[in-house]
Amino acid sequence: MPSVVGESGFLSRITNQKEVMVSLACLSLVILTLLFGHGSAAVLLFNTKNESRSFPDMEAAFTPSIPSGGVAGILHEANPLDACSPLKNLIPKGEPLPPFVLVSRGSCNFDKKVKNAQDAGFQAAIVYNSMDFVGDLVIMSGSPEGIDIYAVFVSWLTGQALLGAVGDNNTCTLVPYIEDTAWSIMVVSSISLLAISAVLSTFFFVRRHSLRHRGSRLLSREPSGMNARDVHALPTLIFKAVGGAATGEMCAICLEDYESGEKLRLLPCQHDFHVGCIDQWLLTRRRFCPICKQDASSAPVHPSATETTPLLVAPSHIFSVPATASAATQTSPVGSPTIQTIQSSPSDVSGENLC
Repeated sequence: MPSVVGESGFLSRITNQKEVMVSLACLSLVILTLLFGHGSAAVLLFNTKNESRSFPDMEAAFTPSIPSGGVAGILHEANPLDACSPLKNLIPKGEPLPPFVLVSRGSCNFDKKVKNAQDAGFQAAIVYNSMDFVGDLVIMSGSPEGIDIYAVFVSWLTGQALLGAVGDNNTCTLVPYIEDTAWSIMVVSSISLLAISAVLSTFFFVRRHSLRHRGSRLLSREPSGMNARDVHALPTLIFKAVGGAATGEMCAICLEDYESGEKLRLLPCQHDFHVGCIDQWLLTRRRFCPICKQDASSAPVHPSATETTPLLVAPSHIFSVPATASAATQTSPVGSPTIQTIQSSPSDVSGENLC
């Protein structure tokens, strides 16, 4: 079964990915809030020759919103200009459009200026900035109680241009906030692309780790080695080198030469190794021989005898040594007292020893 640590790591990766997704969603909402509403509002000034000039403005937060079709009027200069006291303007009768008043910033609150303009009979108040803040536009704030007229804020330069147009029968039109369609499409497309990319990356991330998780579970179900009882049941040999000469035989796992008196374990395929090396291999890694890949738990395979099979065949586990003789003692896997000692020497291959 898969380890608890592996499952917790997998779940933690998915949780972190979910947190990333939530962060991307919040970022998208912030960008959408800041950029989606990008548009333009303006004060349009028309002269008697039907020529127009456009000036940016900012609607007040405490006054009614300008209608979608805009509202037009005739410009008047406030008296006093700051409109912090009741206006002394006399609105001429018979004007074709509602009267608008132009007011300077400063000396009192915005809502007081607009309220005084409304009390004097004006339908809209245009407040222009002071000279200290030439190009800045602000959103006028104040109390909306008792205020029914429109109010916008313009820059100082716009205010000077509008003051110059007062008294020439020029028409002033307040244009409401107009959404920039092209900009909106671009922002929506960008946000959509960001969201789709985040969803796809999350899908591939979860899919990849899910496949890895399933693969690790399948691998964990495969048998990794033999049990200790089967390993200890395999026969062992005591290696003896006669005369103390080097034999040239080595363990294929640790690549160390066999020394006299070392205990070796013999697999069914007749390959031998140090007991410690092969036991660790069979118990913790794989159940087959490291050399020929034959299953170590299977019975040894002996070829069937034929007419050409020799009467006596030297066991394959006997070590070939140069010049000097070597011996190996084999013990039974069940620990019986039967001990077989096998020796090899140059005289063993003579004809007199075979009879």
